[in-house]
Amino acid sequence: MKKLTFSLLLTAVSLSGFSQSSTDFKSESKYRPSFGFNVGLNQSVLFNSNATEELEIQNAPGFRLGVLLSFPIFEKWSIDPKAELSFNYSRIIEGNINYRVDPNNLDFMVHMKYDLGYWKGKIQPYCYLSPNIRVPLSGEEIDEPTYDTKIALAADFAFGLDIDLGHSNISPEIRFSGGLTDIRRNPYGNILRGSNAAFVLNFSSN
Repeated sequence: MKKLTFSLLLTAVSLSGFSQSSTDFKSESKYRPSFGFNVGLNQSVLFNSNATEELEIQNAPGFRLGVLLSFPIFEKWSIDPKAELSFNYSRIIEGNINYRVDPNNLDFMVHMKYDLGYWKGKIQPYCYLSPNIRVPLSGEEIDEPTYDTKIALAADFAFGLDIDLGHSNISPEIRFSGGLTDIRRNPYGNILRGSNAAFVLNFSSN
């Protein structure tokens, strides 16, 4: 896990450095791609419609970091692929055993970003609604039981602000990722959905 975290950070720094160094060589077209990274806090929102009888859920805060690209396609639309590594501390009590749920997972997203264009100047609001693939990572490094989960699908909705700093952008956003499929590898009873809410700071080239 330390190697994976280091790799993500190294990629983010490399992409950011590349985007800054290559600014002078790119055209001034507003449709050029941008690169960046993000960091944020997340709150797990695990949900099971019959949680009190099947299992007890203990949601908890965590944090995340990732890398991102942005490809403008129209005046107000862009495609923003992202990969984020999240660190989670939610738990489930089942059969008198306390399990960690997805201590670490990777989220792969392709966000369709829309510039709301309400304001003029260097601060512009945006939103998106897009799919999210949640991939759990091995919990072998965790010295406690971990819940047996599988790849699951979610839908992301977010609202944020693009703040133009000149050579770069900072974009604070509030995001909700709603679980659509069961995260349990051996499901029974009601569907256990792996949702979360996050506050994320995106840093990208301009």
